[in-house]
Amino acid sequence: MMKFNRRNWMAALTVAAVSGFAALKVAETRANSEFPFEPILAFSTMRGNVPGLEINGNRSAGTPWVIGDGDGLLSIDGDVNIQIRKLVLAPSVTPGGGTNPVHSFRAIISCTTVNNGVQEVVNITTGSFPADARGNCLIHDAVTLPNPCYAPMIFVGPAPANVVPDTEIEGGTWFAVTGN
Repeated sequence: MMKFNRRNWMAALTVAAVSGFAALKVAETRANSEFPFEPILAFSTMRGNVPGLEINGNRSAGTPWVIGDGDGLLSIDGDVNIQIRKLVLAPSVTPGGGTNPVHSFRAIISCTTVNNGVQEVVNITTGSFPADARGNCLIHDAVTLPNPCYAPMIFVGPAPANVVPDTEIEGGTWFAVTGN
């Protein structure tokens, strides 16, 4: 049986202090090691809309849309990269089902933030990016995200002719959104 004397207590106290200091240094190093291109949201699925659905002030288009694939990344510094494939009117839509009649898409980044102690939803638009008749589009832009930006989601929809990139908007129309 080990007897606890002053020397043992001092050794235990020293080990505890060194361990605590090391843990603080690891936490500090992790907090200071975030890179601007670090993802806040990475996704490999998007879902086409259901007409009449509203999410965070963004309303789905009046006709159903389907998407073959949507992959993307939103970084903590607001860099937006999205590859859209086959975002088209649902096959049931006549005329035009299975095609994309819209010439330009944009993304809307939506998240919840806290402003002066009050929770609010923020929607920020990208610029306009060309989309082909098969519904393919590459979106690469940068937006200014609020801090904090809780639970971000990305909507893709038609780009209005007067869209101003990196602008906070009340909401917009969307064809597809992150999720499944």
